[in-house]
Amino acid sequence: MARRIFATTIPGCQNFVADYDNVTQGLLHIVVRHYRQFQKVIPTLAAVMQRLPLELSEAVTAATFARLEDVNDRLSDVATLLKDDKASIKALMEAQKLVAAYFDSIMTPKCYQKKSTTKSGKLQKVFDVKMENTDAKLIVGVSKEARNPRIITAYFQVLKKPTLIPVISCPPPAKRTASGWETVTKRKRNAY
Repeated sequence: MARRIFATTIPGCQNFVADYDNVTQGLLHIVVRHYRQFQKVIPTLAAVMQRLPLELSEAVTAATFARLEDVNDRLSDVATLLKDDKASIKALMEAQKLVAAYFDSIMTPKCYQKKSTTKSGKLQKVFDVKMENTDAKLIVGVSKEARNPRIITAYFQVLKKPTLIPVISCPPPAKRTASGWETVTKRKRNAY
């Protein structure tokens, strides 16, 4: 199985390594599971994905939207359809190369934000990116090897903008008097 090495100068990490042609992890996994997000930052990816035959395209869409408990079955469906389809394998190799080129441009110390772990202990590298002129984070799930972690998956989180609460000015509350009448001005009080 072919691998791609992403040389980087990110603190605490020498290189990232990603597999090609593996639906369970690496570049093909990212294309199959998250291509709808990646086509927003890689416009040519949509054209490549449209070249897939209908049955494979539907299987990829099913894998993209699969619930967590169904993901492995949907990914297996995609792998089965790819076994003898040379044209689709070629198109998906092109898609993987587009994602790899995008990673080359993003995996820099300038974009690197932090290392984090999920609740289940999976390691992530977080990069600041722009997605359709909106600030976003590229979350790269990696293995726990210290020197050359393998890229398992990658996806985007769009940062939510804080909701502004409109402030409506209102008149100050009126004070009650002993008689129960509100005092606003002397003239109004005398008018009653």
